[in-house]
Order: sequence, then structure tokens, then C-alpha cells
Amino acid sequence: MVKQKWGEDDTVSFICDHVTEDGEYMIRKLYPNGKKKAFNVTYDDGVLQDIRFVELLNKYGLKGTFNLNSGLMEREFEWTHESGLVVKRLKTDIVVDLYKGHEVASHTLNHPYMENLSKEEIFAELSQDKANLEKIFGKEIKGFALPFHYYSELIKTCVQECGFSYGRISEETGSFSLPADYYSWKATFFHHFDKLEGLTKEFMETDEELGLFQIVGHSYDLDVADRWEIMEDVFRGISENKDILPMTTIEIVEYLKAMDKIEITNEYIKNNSDISLWFEIDGRVCEVKSCEKVNIF
Repeated sequence: MVKQKWGEDDTVSFICDHVTEDGEYMIRKLYPNGKKKAFNVTYDDGVLQDIRFVELLNKYGLKGTFNLNSGLMEREFEWTHESGLVVKRLKTDIVVDLYKGHEVASHTLNHPYMENLSKEEIFAELSQDKANLEKIFGKEIKGFALPFHYYSELIKTCVQECGFSYGRISEETGSFSLPADYYSWKATFFHHFDKLEGLTKEFMETDEELGLFQIVGHSYDLDVADRWEIMEDVFRGISENKDILPMTTIEIVEYLKAMDKIEITNEYIKNNSDISLWFEIDGRVCEVKSCEKVNIF
């Protein structure tokens, strides 16, 4: 049990009446509102099937990150999938209302094969898409998602120089661990539908600190594979789990960057960030506000 009191310097003190055998307190990092795990989908290309997909997210109170190519929204761009499905891009006149409440990120201007481009061309693809999307949506675009699979230090440098907060690449972790590099951000997995239900069940059961389940994909894949019902079952289960917080990618990134600024000693936790951070201290959920110092003794 943890009791709370206010110290003379307006910090919150926690008096713990039990410690581990080695005399240390049990401290666990949490997501906002004391949630243990986070869930996100990050979907590419801004296609017609996003309309149905966003409706599903909204139905279950979940959050998505949608990675758009502004250069392809400006013209009648479509292509035929190997299954025969004609994939159509969304036009700018509907995307602002459609993605409200979700994150919009850059996916380059024209979805090129990046290995064929010079630094100047890469920078132009990123910076122009960022500027266009900011004009369309009226807010800063902080995230970038790589088209195709080629990634290099040159591309990473351009992502940073363009002022993005993170760069999601086309690799997967296959786990619920946090990505090691904000500019080589790997999601949990691409939505291989034969693995989706099993991995979701595994995520529900994991007790990993700051566990993250992030799915990469395209909403048209749900038409191709006829897996809308399976995806809705996954969303329903996630929404019913009280330990899971729906977040956008940028919300996750900014929260983790704030966590990077904390000081934890055997006497206190100090939050040096500008947002509240959450912890579990010997079983008690604790909010540590911006610039607040929590004494533990």
C-alpha cells in the first residue's frame, strides 16, 4: 500500500510500507492515465477504403496514423492491384473531415523509389509533402512514413533535416517492445492476417513495460483479403481491454521523448518534461506533473 502526502515544497511524497527484498521500490513506467499498453494502426497511401477503415476506428474509440502523398491527391491517381482491385486515392476535398481525431503524416510527395534519388530530390519529396499537408490540414505535420522498403542513412538525415519528429520505416519488430530509434521507427508488424488474431491475443496477455502493438498496412488490403470482419474483431477486443490506451504515433513518440527526460533515483522521480507522466509505484498509479518531483521513501 502507498500513502500520499504533500511535502513543504509542494512535492508529492509517497510513503511505501513495503519494498523488495533488496530494499528497492517497484517502479513501472505507464502510458497516460495509468494505462500499461498502447495500440496504434499506421496506414499508408490515403485510399478510398480509408473511409470504411476510419469508421471502424471511430466506432471503437481507436486512433490511427494516416500517411499521405499530397502530390497524388492532387490528380486522378489510381492503380490496379495484382488481385484486380482498382485502388483509388482520396482527393483533398474529403481528407480533412475524414481524418479528424487521427494523425496525418507525410509519406513523400509522389511515393517514389527512394534509392534512385539524390539528397536534393529526397529532401524535396519530404519537405514539399510536409508543406502541402500542413496547408491542407492547417497544423504541423510531425511524422514521416517511408514508401516501399529502401532506407538509408541519407534518407534518415533528410527526415531529421526536414523537421520531422520520427521516421517510420518498412521493417517490423515482431514484438511489443518499443522501437530503439525514433528515426528508424519499426512497428510491430504488417497486417499478415493469418497472424493477426494470435498476435492480438498475445498482446492482451503481455505484461511488458510500456508494451506497444502497432500495425502497419493499407486499408485496401482488407478488401483484397476480405478481412474486414477479423479486423473489427481485433478492434473490439482492444477497445474492451482497460489496460490499453489508443494513441497516434506522434502521441506515442512525444510521450516517450518526455519519458527520456525523467530522473529516477532511489529517493525520487523528477519529471523534467512539459507534460504529465505516469508511473506505478509499488502497485499505486501515480501522475507526476510537468517539472514535479515525487519523493519516494
